[in-house]
Amino acid sequence: MADLTIDRASGRRAQEQDHRAPDLPAPHQPAPDHVPPPPGPHGPPHPDPTGVRLARLTALARLTPAQAVELGADLLAEAAGAPEDAGAGGPDPLDRVLVDTDGRVHLDPTAGLSPAALAELLASTAAAARPRGRPAEGAAADLLARLDAAAADLPVAGVPAAAERLQEAARGSDRAAVRAELAALVRAVVAGPAAARALPPATPGRAVPARRSSLEPSGSGWRRVGGWLLSVVLLSAVVVVEVVVLRDDIAADVEVLLDAGRSGAEPTAAPEPDGLPVTPPAPAAAGDVAAVDLRNLAACTPGAPCTVRVQVRLVPGSGERQVSWTYTLVDRCTGATSTAPGGSVAVPAAGTRAEAVGVVALPAAPAVAVLAVTEEPAAAASAPLSVGSCRTDAPTG
Repeated sequence: MADLTIDRASGRRAQEQDHRAPDLPAPHQPAPDHVPPPPGPHGPPHPDPTGVRLARLTALARLTPAQAVELGADLLAEAAGAPEDAGAGGPDPLDRVLVDTDGRVHLDPTAGLSPAALAELLASTAAAARPRGRPAEGAAADLLARLDAAAADLPVAGVPAAAERLQEAARGSDRAAVRAELAALVRAVVAGPAAARALPPATPGRAVPARRSSLEPSGSGWRRVGGWLLSVVLLSAVVVVEVVVLRDDIAADVEVLLDAGRSGAEPTAAPEPDGLPVTPPAPAAAGDVAAVDLRNLAACTPGAPCTVRVQVRLVPGSGERQVSWTYTLVDRCTGATSTAPGGSVAVPAAGTRAEAVGVVALPAAPAVAVLAVTEEPAAAASAPLSVGSCRTDAPTG
Protein backbone atom coordinates (compact mmCIF):
# COMPACT_ATOMS: atom_id res chain seq x y z
CA MET A 1 0.00 0.00 0.00
CA ALA A 2 2.80 2.44 0.77
CA ASP A 3 4.41 1.92 -2.63
CA LEU A 4 1.12 2.50 -4.51
CA THR A 5 0.44 5.69 -2.58
CA ILE A 6 3.85 7.07 -3.48
CA ASP A 7 3.34 6.18 -7.16
CA ARG A 8 -0.08 7.86 -7.34
CA ALA A 9 1.25 11.02 -5.70
CA SER A 10 4.10 11.12 -8.16
CA GLY A 11 1.67 10.70 -11.05
CA ARG A 12 -0.50 13.58 -9.87
CA ARG A 13 2.49 15.85 -9.63
CA ALA A 14 3.56 14.90 -13.17
CA GLN A 15 0.06 15.62 -14.55
CA GLU A 16 -0.04 18.98 -12.78
CA GLN A 17 3.28 19.87 -14.35
CA ASP A 18 2.05 18.81 -17.82
CA HIS A 19 -1.07 21.03 -17.59
CA ARG A 20 0.70 23.96 -16.07
CA ALA A 21 1.11 26.94 -18.43
CA PRO A 22 4.62 27.33 -19.84
CA ASP A 23 6.89 29.83 -18.13
CA LEU A 24 6.66 33.33 -19.61
CA PRO A 25 9.90 35.18 -20.36
CA ALA A 26 10.90 37.89 -17.91
CA PRO A 27 9.75 41.36 -18.91
CA HIS A 28 12.39 43.49 -20.66
CA GLN A 29 14.38 45.52 -18.19
CA PRO A 30 15.59 48.75 -19.78
CA ALA A 31 19.27 49.41 -19.42
CA PRO A 32 20.19 52.36 -17.27
CA ASP A 33 20.74 55.57 -19.23
CA HIS A 34 24.11 56.29 -17.69
CA VAL A 35 26.67 53.97 -16.11
CA PRO A 36 29.20 55.98 -14.15
CA PRO A 37 32.79 55.24 -15.18
CA PRO A 38 35.17 53.78 -12.61
CA PRO A 39 37.29 56.19 -10.58
CA GLY A 40 40.33 57.58 -12.41
CA PRO A 41 43.68 58.77 -11.04
CA HIS A 42 42.11 62.09 -9.94
CA GLY A 43 39.55 60.36 -7.72
CA PRO A 44 35.83 59.70 -8.37
CA PRO A 45 34.57 60.61 -11.85
CA HIS A 46 33.40 64.17 -12.39
CA PRO A 47 29.55 64.15 -12.24
CA ASP A 48 28.29 64.92 -15.75
CA PRO A 49 31.53 66.76 -16.77
CA THR A 50 31.04 69.88 -18.85
CA GLY A 51 33.95 70.74 -21.05
CA VAL A 52 35.42 70.65 -24.52
CA ARG A 53 37.22 67.97 -26.51
CA LEU A 54 41.00 68.19 -26.14
CA ALA A 55 41.45 68.07 -29.92
CA ARG A 56 39.05 71.01 -30.36
CA LEU A 57 40.68 73.03 -27.57
CA THR A 58 44.14 72.69 -29.14
CA ALA A 59 42.72 73.65 -32.53
CA LEU A 60 41.06 76.85 -31.22
CA ALA A 61 43.39 78.11 -28.49
CA ARG A 62 47.06 79.07 -28.33
CA LEU A 63 48.51 77.37 -25.26
CA THR A 64 51.57 78.15 -23.18
CA PRO A 65 54.21 75.39 -22.89
CA ALA A 66 53.30 74.94 -19.20
CA GLN A 67 49.62 74.50 -20.13
CA ALA A 68 50.52 71.96 -22.84
CA VAL A 69 52.65 69.91 -20.42
CA GLU A 70 49.88 70.01 -17.79
CA LEU A 71 47.34 68.70 -20.32
CA GLY A 72 49.75 65.98 -21.47
CA ALA A 73 50.48 64.89 -17.90
CA ASP A 74 46.75 64.75 -17.11
CA LEU A 75 46.02 62.79 -20.30
CA LEU A 76 48.67 60.12 -19.67
CA ALA A 77 47.71 59.85 -15.99
CA GLU A 78 44.10 59.14 -17.03
CA ALA A 79 45.26 56.66 -19.70
CA ALA A 80 47.55 54.86 -17.22
CA GLY A 81 44.61 54.42 -14.82
CA ALA A 82 42.21 53.10 -17.49
CA PRO A 83 41.39 49.36 -17.46
CA GLU A 84 43.61 47.27 -19.72
CA ASP A 85 40.64 45.58 -21.43
CA ALA A 86 38.97 48.88 -22.46
CA GLY A 87 37.35 48.64 -25.85
CA ALA A 88 36.76 51.24 -28.52
CA GLY A 89 34.40 53.90 -27.23
CA GLY A 90 32.96 55.01 -30.57
CA PRO A 91 33.88 55.67 -34.17
CA ASP A 92 36.57 58.13 -33.04
CA PRO A 93 38.10 57.43 -29.58
CA LEU A 94 39.74 60.88 -29.63
CA ASP A 95 36.26 62.38 -29.17
CA ARG A 96 36.15 60.78 -25.70
CA VAL A 97 39.00 62.92 -24.27
CA LEU A 98 37.54 66.03 -22.59
CA VAL A 99 38.97 68.99 -20.67
CA ASP A 100 36.44 70.13 -18.08
CA THR A 101 35.79 73.61 -16.69
CA ASP A 102 38.18 72.89 -13.82
CA GLY A 103 41.06 72.52 -16.29
CA ARG A 104 41.37 68.72 -15.85
CA VAL A 105 41.47 66.05 -18.54
CA HIS A 106 38.80 63.33 -18.41
CA LEU A 107 39.26 60.14 -20.42
CA ASP A 108 36.27 57.87 -21.02
CA PRO A 109 37.42 54.42 -19.76
CA THR A 110 35.83 52.83 -22.85
CA ALA A 111 37.77 55.05 -25.27
CA GLY A 112 40.49 52.45 -25.76
CA LEU A 113 43.20 54.90 -26.83
CA SER A 114 46.28 53.20 -28.22
CA PRO A 115 49.80 54.54 -27.55
CA ALA A 116 49.84 55.86 -31.13
CA ALA A 117 46.58 57.79 -30.58
CA LEU A 118 47.91 59.19 -27.29
CA ALA A 119 51.12 60.25 -29.05
CA GLU A 120 49.02 62.01 -31.71
CA LEU A 121 47.15 63.96 -29.01
CA LEU A 122 50.43 64.92 -27.32
CA ALA A 123 51.85 66.13 -30.65
CA SER A 124 48.79 68.30 -31.39
CA THR A 125 48.94 69.72 -27.85
CA ALA A 126 52.62 70.62 -28.28
CA ALA A 127 51.88 72.22 -31.67
CA ALA A 128 49.28 74.50 -30.05
CA ALA A 129 51.99 75.85 -27.71
CA ARG A 130 54.76 76.52 -30.24
CA PRO A 131 55.48 80.18 -31.06
CA ARG A 132 54.49 81.25 -34.56
CA GLY A 133 57.36 82.12 -36.87
CA ARG A 134 60.16 81.66 -34.33
CA PRO A 135 61.62 78.85 -32.19
CA ALA A 136 60.88 78.56 -28.50
CA GLU A 137 63.58 79.69 -26.09
CA GLY A 138 64.65 79.03 -22.50
CA ALA A 139 62.22 77.25 -20.19
CA ALA A 140 59.53 77.13 -22.89
CA ALA A 141 61.84 75.22 -25.23
CA ASP A 142 62.72 72.76 -22.44
CA LEU A 143 59.04 72.04 -21.65
CA LEU A 144 58.16 71.53 -25.32
CA ALA A 145 61.19 69.25 -25.75
CA ARG A 146 59.99 67.08 -22.85
CA LEU A 147 56.51 66.90 -24.35
CA ASP A 148 57.93 65.93 -27.76
CA ALA A 149 60.14 63.29 -26.13
CA ALA A 150 57.16 61.79 -24.29
CA ALA A 151 55.17 61.59 -27.55
CA ALA A 152 58.08 59.95 -29.37
CA ASP A 153 58.90 57.44 -26.60
CA LEU A 154 55.29 56.57 -25.77
CA PRO A 155 54.91 53.58 -28.17
CA VAL A 156 58.21 52.09 -26.86
CA ALA A 157 58.42 53.06 -23.18
CA GLY A 158 54.70 52.63 -22.48
CA VAL A 159 52.07 54.85 -20.92
CA PRO A 160 53.10 54.63 -17.21
CA ALA A 161 56.74 55.58 -17.88
CA ALA A 162 55.79 58.48 -20.18
CA ALA A 163 53.17 59.64 -17.66
CA GLU A 164 55.77 59.76 -14.87
CA ARG A 165 58.14 61.84 -17.06
CA LEU A 166 55.45 64.42 -17.83
CA GLN A 167 54.36 64.56 -14.18
CA GLU A 168 57.96 65.40 -13.27
CA ALA A 169 58.07 68.12 -15.96
CA ALA A 170 54.73 69.58 -14.79
CA ARG A 171 55.90 69.79 -11.18
CA GLY A 172 58.35 72.51 -12.21
CA SER A 173 55.46 74.96 -12.83
CA ASP A 174 52.78 76.47 -10.60
CA ARG A 175 50.25 73.77 -11.37
CA ALA A 176 47.36 75.48 -9.59
CA ALA A 177 47.83 78.65 -11.64
CA VAL A 178 48.27 76.69 -14.88
CA ARG A 179 45.10 74.69 -14.22
CA ALA A 180 43.19 77.91 -13.49
CA GLU A 181 44.33 79.30 -16.86
CA LEU A 182 43.16 76.12 -18.61
CA ALA A 183 39.81 76.34 -16.83
CA ALA A 184 39.37 79.91 -18.10
CA LEU A 185 40.14 78.79 -21.67
CA VAL A 186 37.63 75.94 -21.50
CA ARG A 187 34.92 78.18 -20.06
CA ALA A 188 35.50 80.69 -22.85
CA VAL A 189 35.13 78.00 -25.53
CA VAL A 190 32.00 76.43 -24.05
CA ALA A 191 30.30 79.72 -23.11
CA GLY A 192 28.37 79.95 -26.37
CA PRO A 193 26.73 76.50 -26.67
CA ALA A 194 25.65 76.53 -22.98
CA ALA A 195 22.15 77.68 -23.97
CA ALA A 196 21.69 74.63 -26.15
CA ARG A 197 22.61 72.30 -23.28
CA ALA A 198 20.08 74.00 -21.00
CA LEU A 199 17.12 72.72 -23.04
CA PRO A 200 15.03 70.10 -21.11
CA PRO A 201 15.55 66.48 -22.27
CA ALA A 202 12.84 64.86 -24.32
CA THR A 203 10.40 62.61 -22.42
CA PRO A 204 10.96 58.93 -23.36
CA GLY A 205 8.02 57.17 -24.95
CA ARG A 206 6.03 57.34 -28.15
CA ALA A 207 6.01 60.78 -29.73
CA VAL A 208 2.69 62.33 -30.72
CA PRO A 209 2.86 63.89 -34.20
CA ALA A 210 2.08 67.61 -34.16
CA ARG A 211 0.70 69.72 -36.97
CA ARG A 212 3.18 72.33 -38.10
CA SER A 213 2.00 75.79 -39.02
CA SER A 214 2.59 76.96 -42.56
CA LEU A 215 4.42 79.99 -41.11
CA GLU A 216 6.86 77.82 -39.11
CA PRO A 217 10.28 77.33 -40.75
CA SER A 218 11.06 73.92 -42.14
CA GLY A 219 13.72 71.63 -40.70
CA SER A 220 16.30 72.74 -43.25
CA GLY A 221 15.51 76.37 -42.43
CA TRP A 222 16.14 75.75 -38.73
CA ARG A 223 19.40 74.00 -39.60
CA ARG A 224 20.56 76.99 -41.63
CA VAL A 225 19.66 79.44 -38.86
CA GLY A 226 21.34 77.21 -36.29
CA GLY A 227 24.46 77.00 -38.45
CA TRP A 228 24.65 80.80 -38.69
CA LEU A 229 24.20 81.22 -34.95
CA LEU A 230 26.80 78.54 -34.23
CA SER A 231 29.28 80.30 -36.54
CA VAL A 232 28.77 83.58 -34.68
CA VAL A 233 29.17 81.85 -31.32
CA LEU A 234 32.36 80.05 -32.40
CA LEU A 235 33.83 83.27 -33.81
CA SER A 236 33.10 85.08 -30.54
CA ALA A 237 34.68 82.23 -28.56
CA VAL A 238 37.83 82.32 -30.71
CA VAL A 239 38.12 86.09 -30.24
CA VAL A 240 37.74 85.70 -26.47
CA VAL A 241 40.42 82.97 -26.39
CA GLU A 242 42.81 85.08 -28.51
CA VAL A 243 42.34 88.07 -26.21
CA VAL A 244 42.87 85.94 -23.08
CA VAL A 245 46.01 84.23 -24.42
CA LEU A 246 47.60 87.03 -26.51
CA ARG A 247 46.47 90.10 -24.56
CA ASP A 248 50.00 91.30 -23.75
CA ASP A 249 51.32 90.73 -27.31
CA ILE A 250 48.36 92.57 -28.83
CA ALA A 251 48.82 95.55 -26.51
CA ALA A 252 52.56 95.72 -27.27
CA ASP A 253 51.99 95.54 -31.05
CA VAL A 254 49.33 98.26 -30.94
CA GLU A 255 51.63 100.48 -28.88
CA VAL A 256 54.49 100.08 -31.39
CA LEU A 257 52.20 100.87 -34.32
CA LEU A 258 50.80 103.96 -32.61
CA ASP A 259 54.30 105.17 -31.80
CA ALA A 260 55.50 104.58 -35.36
CA GLY A 261 52.48 106.02 -37.15
CA ARG A 262 51.28 108.84 -34.92
CA SER A 263 53.95 109.92 -32.47
CA GLY A 264 56.72 110.43 -35.01
CA ALA A 265 57.75 113.95 -35.81
CA GLU A 266 57.39 115.07 -39.40
CA PRO A 267 60.76 115.34 -41.20
CA THR A 268 62.00 118.74 -42.18
CA ALA A 269 61.60 119.11 -45.94
CA ALA A 270 63.94 122.11 -46.37
CA PRO A 271 67.13 123.23 -44.60
CA GLU A 272 66.75 125.76 -41.85
CA PRO A 273 68.01 129.24 -42.72
CA ASP A 274 70.70 129.26 -39.98
CA GLY A 275 72.59 126.27 -41.41
CA LEU A 276 74.22 125.28 -44.66
CA PRO A 277 72.00 123.74 -47.35
CA VAL A 278 71.92 119.93 -47.27
CA THR A 279 72.25 118.16 -50.61
CA PRO A 280 70.95 114.55 -50.53
CA PRO A 281 73.54 112.04 -51.83
CA ALA A 282 70.93 110.27 -53.99
CA PRO A 283 67.61 111.09 -55.69
CA ALA A 284 64.31 110.79 -53.83
CA ALA A 285 63.24 107.83 -56.01
CA ALA A 286 65.17 105.44 -58.25
CA GLY A 287 64.53 102.03 -59.77
CA ASP A 288 62.29 99.91 -57.53
CA VAL A 289 62.42 102.52 -54.74
CA ALA A 290 59.43 104.84 -54.97
CA ALA A 291 60.18 106.92 -51.86
CA VAL A 292 62.18 106.93 -48.62
CA ASP A 293 60.74 108.43 -45.42
CA LEU A 294 62.68 109.10 -42.20
CA ARG A 295 61.24 110.44 -38.95
CA ASN A 296 62.23 110.51 -35.29
CA LEU A 297 60.02 108.74 -32.74
CA ALA A 298 61.05 111.04 -29.89
CA ALA A 299 62.85 114.36 -29.39
CA CYS A 300 66.52 114.04 -30.43
CA THR A 301 69.58 116.00 -29.28
CA PRO A 302 73.01 116.27 -30.95
CA GLY A 303 75.62 114.09 -29.27
CA ALA A 304 73.06 111.49 -28.11
CA PRO A 305 71.31 108.41 -29.59
CA CYS A 306 68.22 109.21 -31.69
CA THR A 307 65.44 106.65 -32.29
CA VAL A 308 64.12 106.87 -35.84
CA ARG A 309 61.72 105.02 -38.10
CA VAL A 310 62.68 104.26 -41.72
CA GLN A 311 60.02 103.49 -44.33
CA VAL A 312 60.93 102.51 -47.90
CA ARG A 313 58.07 102.32 -50.41
CA LEU A 314 58.69 100.04 -53.39
CA VAL A 315 57.31 99.67 -56.88
CA PRO A 316 55.25 96.43 -57.08
CA GLY A 317 57.43 93.52 -58.17
CA SER A 318 57.14 89.80 -58.86
CA GLY A 319 59.90 88.46 -56.64
CA GLU A 320 61.33 88.80 -53.15
CA ARG A 321 63.59 91.84 -52.70
CA GLN A 322 66.17 92.87 -50.14
CA VAL A 323 66.08 96.47 -48.91
CA SER A 324 69.19 97.85 -47.18
CA TRP A 325 70.13 101.36 -46.11
CA THR A 326 72.64 103.48 -44.21
CA TYR A 327 72.42 106.86 -42.47
CA THR A 328 74.23 109.95 -43.75
CA LEU A 329 75.04 112.51 -41.02
CA VAL A 330 75.72 116.12 -42.06
CA ASP A 331 77.07 118.89 -39.81
CA ARG A 332 74.88 121.76 -40.96
CA CYS A 333 77.22 124.37 -39.50
CA THR A 334 80.43 123.15 -41.23
CA GLY A 335 79.14 120.85 -43.99
CA ALA A 336 81.17 117.84 -42.77
CA THR A 337 79.54 114.46 -43.49
CA SER A 338 79.84 110.95 -42.04
CA THR A 339 78.05 107.63 -42.43
CA ALA A 340 76.38 105.47 -39.75
CA PRO A 341 75.29 101.83 -40.16
CA GLY A 342 71.63 101.23 -41.00
CA GLY A 343 69.78 97.97 -41.52
CA SER A 344 68.34 95.45 -43.96
CA VAL A 345 64.83 94.02 -44.46
CA ALA A 346 63.54 91.25 -46.76
CA VAL A 347 60.33 92.20 -48.58
CA PRO A 348 58.16 89.33 -49.94
CA ALA A 349 57.09 89.14 -53.58
CA ALA A 350 53.76 90.88 -52.99
CA GLY A 351 55.17 93.52 -50.63
CA THR A 352 55.46 97.20 -51.52
CA ARG A 353 56.88 98.58 -48.27
CA ALA A 354 59.79 98.00 -45.88
CA GLU A 355 59.64 99.50 -42.42
CA ALA A 356 62.02 99.37 -39.46
CA VAL A 357 62.92 101.21 -36.26
CA GLY A 358 66.57 101.98 -35.53
CA VAL A 359 68.85 104.04 -33.30
CA VAL A 360 71.39 106.52 -34.74
CA ALA A 361 74.27 107.94 -32.68
CA LEU A 362 74.31 111.67 -33.51
CA PRO A 363 77.63 113.51 -33.51
CA ALA A 364 78.26 116.24 -30.94
CA ALA A 365 77.68 119.17 -33.30
CA PRO A 366 75.35 122.14 -32.77
CA ALA A 367 73.15 121.15 -35.72
CA VAL A 368 72.93 117.80 -37.50
CA ALA A 369 70.94 116.58 -40.50
CA VAL A 370 70.20 112.85 -40.80
CA LEU A 371 69.28 111.17 -44.11
CA ALA A 372 68.36 107.55 -44.79
CA VAL A 373 70.06 106.39 -48.02
CA THR A 374 69.09 103.04 -49.56
CA GLU A 375 71.70 100.77 -51.14
CA GLU A 376 69.40 97.99 -52.39
CA PRO A 377 67.44 97.59 -54.58
CA ALA A 378 68.47 101.09 -55.76
CA ALA A 379 70.14 104.21 -54.34
CA ALA A 380 67.61 106.75 -53.06
CA ALA A 381 67.60 109.20 -50.15
CA SER A 382 65.06 110.60 -47.76
CA ALA A 383 64.54 114.26 -46.95
CA PRO A 384 66.94 115.48 -44.23
CA LEU A 385 65.82 115.17 -40.62
CA SER A 386 67.24 118.23 -38.80
CA VAL A 387 68.30 118.19 -35.15
CA GLY A 388 69.69 121.25 -33.31
CA SER A 389 70.56 124.69 -34.62
CA CYS A 390 73.66 126.66 -35.54
CA ARG A 391 72.31 129.68 -33.68
CA THR A 392 73.38 129.76 -30.09
CA ASP A 393 70.11 131.30 -28.99
CA ALA A 394 67.91 128.68 -30.71
CA PRO A 395 66.58 125.61 -28.79
CA THR A 396 67.71 122.13 -29.91
CA GLY A 397 65.32 119.26 -30.79
